[in-house]
Amino acid sequence: MKERPILFKTAMVQAILAGRKTQTRRIAKDVTFNEKTGFCCKGWAHGIGSSYKETMNHILTSKYGPCLAVGDRLWVRETFGDCGTRLTYKADVDDGAHCMVKRWIPSIHMPRAACRIVLEITGVRVERVIAISDSDAKAEGVEPSLVGADLNHIAHVVAFQDLWQSIYGNWDSHPWVWVIEFKVLTTNGVVPEVAA
Repeated sequence: MKERPILFKTAMVQAILAGRKTQTRRIAKDVTFNEKTGFCCKGWAHGIGSSYKETMNHILTSKYGPCLAVGDRLWVRETFGDCGTRLTYKADVDDGAHCMVKRWIPSIHMPRAACRIVLEITGVRVERVIAISDSDAKAEGVEPSLVGADLNHIAHVVAFQDLWQSIYGNWDSHPWVWVIEFKVLTTNGVVPEVAA
């Protein structure tokens, strides 16, 4: 089992804490796919002559893959601050200590010791960002941006597209992404020990 940090914006931390977010998508750098060679990652072909699913499994288990596996842990880096007596987190809008924080510290600078949320990976796959289903977009923790009976079935996908563009820019470039599914292990920084 490996443990590594992962950054989340405040709204996504709130979605994790509310139990609405169980997936995240991150750009799969150096990943391409074609029918003849399968997935190529960092110059290595994974699955020549294999099906899409077989070649995806090859890349996930390769040392040239995403370096993520089911059972690995992610510690969440989020915006936080010191209110004088303890740490407080920007995602906790109801925390009365917010007004005592002189300066919020960006998530990129959060040390492991300040982390309160630890996730366990339950699934990893690679796909085009535009392949996201409505149920997967909902699992991304986004709130529907459109309402109405006629638009309800695409509401989460549209909201996710807006989120994606705010973080990464051009949705229309159709990048390959790592789809990381997870469950929350702790929200207080203390990870329960796994029985041997």
